[in-house]
Amino acid sequence: MDWTQLLKELADAVEVRNRRVASLRTAGSHVAELAAQALAAGAPGPPLRRILATMEPLVEHERPHVCGQSPVVPPGRPALPTVIRQPQSANDAFGDRPSPRYSLDEAWEKKILPWKAPTARTYRKRSIERGIAVPEGELDGQTVRYTEDELTTWLTEWQKQAGPTPGRAAAGPEPASR
Repeated sequence: MDWTQLLKELADAVEVRNRRVASLRTAGSHVAELAAQALAAGAPGPPLRRILATMEPLVEHERPHVCGQSPVVPPGRPALPTVIRQPQSANDAFGDRPSPRYSLDEAWEKKILPWKAPTARTYRKRSIERGIAVPEGELDGQTVRYTEDELTTWLTEWQKQAGPTPGRAAAGPEPASR
């Protein structure tokens, strides 16, 4: 088979995969939304956990284990991140139009975040590892875009646990040269 044909098939396969991943993210968000609504409405925890365990085996990691790893969750799988979502009422401030969304580069340029995009991505990964809620964002092509509220909420939580981090917002006077 010709390599150009293989590249075309690869591009098609990547496109199909990306559509399926986006669909799974939407379904996962819907499940999380319904679970949160059920809890807010007063649903008891044990029945809710039983339902989620049958729908998403990843929730299984939250159960205490007597010995060894759970057979459902392979070892080394990271915990599911807590996600910061923009509340539905956040659009009210902008009338019927949605809140503006920014890429990580744009957020740095507009001084919403004190770090450039690569540093923000590193801190996002560390936030997940440390159990800090991270912004969900919205996929726009290959770029994830976040609302200012999502980013400032995450930044505040990050700074609470990490203290001030170097960057434009924390920059003070230049130290004297020796």
